[in-house]
Amino acid sequence: MKKIILTLGICIVSLIGVQAQQSDAKTAPTLDQRVDKMMTSLTSTCSLTPDQVTKLKPIVTEAISEKMANKQKYGSDKDKLKQANQALLKESNAKINAVLNADQQSKFAAFEQEKKSEMQKKINANTTGGNQK
Repeated sequence: MKKIILTLGICIVSLIGVQAQQSDAKTAPTLDQRVDKMMTSLTSTCSLTPDQVTKLKPIVTEAISEKMANKQKYGSDKDKLKQANQALLKESNAKINAVLNADQQSKFAAFEQEKKSEMQKKINANTTGGNQK
């Protein structure tokens, strides 16, 4: 009987440990992780040179940090958050395009359009999925 209780106790403690690790994995990515992901995407999509990467990284870092600040500032007001993020996107895209050549600018525009359509699909899926309940 003692062995069974001890075995169950060990199993429960193990399951709690696994559950805690899974919860930690769902945390939001850090600023550096977001910047690295965006820079990797831009580098592969637009075939950036090392010089362009050096010039674009501060622009991307600033844009992402401002977007995170907007989320904290306007978190509950979706309209103001959307307006602030759209203005930020327009400004940062202009800065990015200033560093890119014509071919890269067209690739970047296609990249942005793809991101926009993916976001719209997510929004539509959430809206449609939420209404079916």
